[in-house]
Amino acid sequence: MDLDPEGIFRDDSDSESELYEEKEPTKELAVYLIDASPKMFAPITAHENGNKETYFHVAIDCITQSLKTQIIGRSYDEVALCFFNTKEKKNLQDVNGVYVFNVMERELIDRPTAKLIKEFSSIEDKFMSTIGSRYGVLPGSRENSLYNAFWVAQALLRKGSVKTSSKRILIFTNDDDPFGSMTGAMKADMIRTTTQRAKDAQDLGISFELLPLSRPDEEFNVSMFYADMIGLEGTDISQFLPSASEK
Repeated sequence: MDLDPEGIFRDDSDSESELYEEKEPTKELAVYLIDASPKMFAPITAHENGNKETYFHVAIDCITQSLKTQIIGRSYDEVALCFFNTKEKKNLQDVNGVYVFNVMERELIDRPTAKLIKEFSSIEDKFMSTIGSRYGVLPGSRENSLYNAFWVAQALLRKGSVKTSSKRILIFTNDDDPFGSMTGAMKADMIRTTTQRAKDAQDLGISFELLPLSRPDEEFNVSMFYADMIGLEGTDISQFLPSASEK
């Protein structure tokens, strides 16, 4: 049985990959996955002018600064910006809870442009009215926005060969237990299938990077879900948060 009849996860340049076997990857393809659940819009700190900084704001600002650096220093790298846990959906797979952000006349994954950065940096102003926020897993539902997000991100990274491009999925979230609203066999099944989706992508040469946003009163517990998904064991778990904070 052909598990990928349309070839959506096949590298575009696999047919030419033999020509590059001895070369190191020369380009990076990255998908930024930004959690858009209501938890991300909770305030972290309040400024003197009364404005409250949210986790979502921190993620948008961090990615914006990274794109600005990239457009100057590594302009040949390509990115896609993708929100999950959204009310609206926009993705080629037509799955719920995932919204791929791009500007007009731009491919879903492409080199960052000044126009893209400008529109992305101001997305907070209209996010709730145009895209919306929701919890990824609702009680009694088998809907799984995180699984869908991994599926969409993997498809976005089909462009290019792993022999000539490094491929990454970067996850920004403050939720260390994305299936915390569930219990029993259903929760175990959600964890298993979502972790397997990530490992399937890793088997294709795609790496996962977690950028956790810790709450002021509670440290992000990577052991709750993400440790197994990104392959952390033993002392790597205790060293993860300090390393992630530096990034």
